Amino acid sequence: MNWLIGNKSKSTAQSQTNLQAHRTKQIDSLKKANLNPIEIIQNTEYRVTFRCGNNNITLVITLPPQFPQDPPTITVEPLVNHTWVDTQGKLIGCPSLSSFTMHSSLGQITQSIIEEFRRSPPSLVSQGFNPGAPMQYPHTGLQPVAQGGAPGYPMYGGYNPYTSPSLPPQTVTTPTVPSSSSGPSVPDDELRVPDVFAAFPELKTKSLTELNGLLNEEDKILEMIQKMSEVSKMKEDREKLSNECIELAKENLSKKPKIQQMRQWVGEKNQLFERSREEFERDQEKLMSLSDTFHPTNIQTNMKVALMEAEEESEKVVDEFLNKKMEIDEFTQKFLQIRMQSHCRRAKEEKLNQLIHQNRF
Repeated sequence: MNWLIGNKSKSTAQSQTNLQAHRTKQIDSLKKANLNPIEIIQNTEYRVTFRCGNNNITLVITLPPQFPQDPPTITVEPLVNHTWVDTQGKLIGCPSLSSFTMHSSLGQITQSIIEEFRRSPPSLVSQGFNPGAPMQYPHTGLQPVAQGGAPGYPMYGGYNPYTSPSLPPQTVTTPTVPSSSSGPSVPDDELRVPDVFAAFPELKTKSLTELNGLLNEEDKILEMIQKMSEVSKMKEDREKLSNECIELAKENLSKKPKIQQMRQWVGEKNQLFERSREEFERDQEKLMSLSDTFHPTNIQTNMKVALMEAEEESEKVVDEFLNKKMEIDEFTQKFLQIRMQSHCRRAKEEKLNQLIHQNRF
């Protein structure tokens, strides 16, 4: 009955099997190239990290649904300046990647890219740090907003786990340390070496013998120095600074419970951050998995499989009728129903194929 329903089922199934076999072979070539690839999404995304100069560079290898009929997409992280890499980090200048065919070797292509980067080490793209600017996630397509939250942290769907309840400002004062050149609260002119007779007028009345005798009496000399107005003022300033330090120390110690409370609060927010980050990574993996499952090309593949199943079923009904295992009324009813279902699926598949080519999925 091939003249009635066609003979496409076996060839299509065999084509899908061959495509999957080639895909597995390409992935095996990447693993056998001693590049230590990390599988992010099974049979879809792989990462290869290598050392280039003083930097670690990662190649993100993404395999499309129709790989290896369609070439893979390779991007570089972080962004680098190289003739093979465009401004978005996508590899566009590798000759073996540009001329990729089903018989190419993904492992050899990746190895050639690494060798090129090591021959001509790329420079990292300089990105100025702006603590108020939002973080970007080019591979997820998310656009986090940092407004209303901690600088540089993302906010998704209006919720920001990093915002914190306002706390009263705490001010920790520190004592003013006088300059080493001026002394505590003493003008510069008072630090100059004073005139001896102006500072010690009683020496004017002493004879040379008394002055020589005074040199051996350190207690009297110290007593005279202690009576100087400059020394008295320095004592007062030192006592004042000492009292200020004591008061500031007491004030800072009184803030210890508040500091411990804030430290505990920061620890709790850090735990919240870790939980939110883990949840985000799980959701991101789920999103990527669902995105791959419901990709138009995958839907088209499933539609083709359903079409082939309907054709096989109609062929089976025809065989039963020819073998006189089914009455004509029952055959007519079943055959028309199955063929109607088959034609509907074919129309849907063709329409979906048209949409895929128009939108370039």
